[in-house]
Amino acid sequence: MGARRVADRAAHASAARPWHNGGVRFVLHRPRSSQNIGAAARALANTGAGSLWTVEPLGFDRAQAAKLAAGADQVLDSMRVVRTLEEAIDDCVDVVMTTGRVVPGALDPRAAARRLLDAPGEAALVFGDEVNGLTNRELRRANAIATIPTAQKSSLNLAQAVLVFGYELLLSRGTLPSPPPPEQALADEKLLAILRGRARELLSRVGFLNPQQPDRALDELLHLPLRAHATRREIEMLLAALDQIARNLR
Repeated sequence: MGARRVADRAAHASAARPWHNGGVRFVLHRPRSSQNIGAAARALANTGAGSLWTVEPLGFDRAQAAKLAAGADQVLDSMRVVRTLEEAIDDCVDVVMTTGRVVPGALDPRAAARRLLDAPGEAALVFGDEVNGLTNRELRRANAIATIPTAQKSSLNLAQAVLVFGYELLLSRGTLPSPPPPEQALADEKLLAILRGRARELLSRVGFLNPQQPDRALDELLHLPLRAHATRREIEMLLAALDQIARNLR
């Protein structure tokens, strides 16, 4: 009977303290271990850093995840599971991807936390799988890349990496003022994906892109609006311009 009262009080406390995601998504891309998902959920419960999203978690076992979540049931229960990376970042205005490799200009966790909190809308922090991490092609979709400086060994366990970034977000939230709302809404990933498709089709038609490697030049061109945090209106104007050019080529 005493145990039941304790459980009832815990449930009441959980209901009184809903899980807040803080506008930052921690996206685990194709994680291979349910226990790592559980440990990541625990790290997010420890830090309150953001919500948990998983892209095609391989063989996900809720019971195995719960063992490592150690009571972080709210995070696990609210975890979003999607089929593609595009679904996970579609409506985000800023996307930071992580890697254990050396990348010139990569952010450290503290700088990444500040950037994510400065985003005037939903932002995503993306982690690759435990074996290979994110591919170069996936990293090219990022607005910025972040890495955790290490000493003797470059790679960290997935949940450890989540905890490091989560802790920096926890610290930054205590010191940074809330960013002012943007004057205009920023373009989200869904609109940028439309721009990519239209640009690829048109530039291929006029012979600008190398048919063998069309994405190489396209990635460089489309990194400009990513770096500039283009607004929704700016991207819509680019789309309108591409459509007009396409009509004139017929």
